[in-house]
Amino acid sequence: MNHHILKQKFLEKTAKIGIIGMGYVGLPLVIRFCEVDFKVYGFDIDENKIEKLKAGESYIKHIDSSNIRRISQNFYPTSDFSKLSEVDAIIICVPTPLNKYHEPDMTYVFNTGETIAKYLRKGQLVVLESTTYPGTTDEDLKAILEKSGLKAGEDFYLAFSPER
Repeated sequence: MNHHILKQKFLEKTAKIGIIGMGYVGLPLVIRFCEVDFKVYGFDIDENKIEKLKAGESYIKHIDSSNIRRISQNFYPTSDFSKLSEVDAIIICVPTPLNKYHEPDMTYVFNTGETIAKYLRKGQLVVLESTTYPGTTDEDLKAILEKSGLKAGEDFYLAFSPER
């Protein structure tokens, strides 16, 4: 795997970004990437969110709809997860709500990992940004993604970027 190719795509701003989870972390990240001229696919399972975003509307009170309309030329909201194979970087921004023991519920992250594994291709970067406990990325998520037959660090890149 040649990391120079991916790095060059980012430097030239030709890398396509996929952000999964159009909530209070994912949507501002979409806006920022679009503002610096990256093409961004915004993935969510909630069709209502996708339709509002396609219409240039925000559903998060601190994000004005004008921000969504302003980035429309670079932003592609979708619930079609097969488009994950078209992006160079996949950033996971799904919820990790706390359970009654104040531990993060990893269901959304692990289900998202299973979905990514179906479409993962060589040379992609996968970044977990959701709040979680140590070991989630390099143990749990890595094992799920490697069900694709690809190996982390050899065929694709895997990283953790805490949202805080």
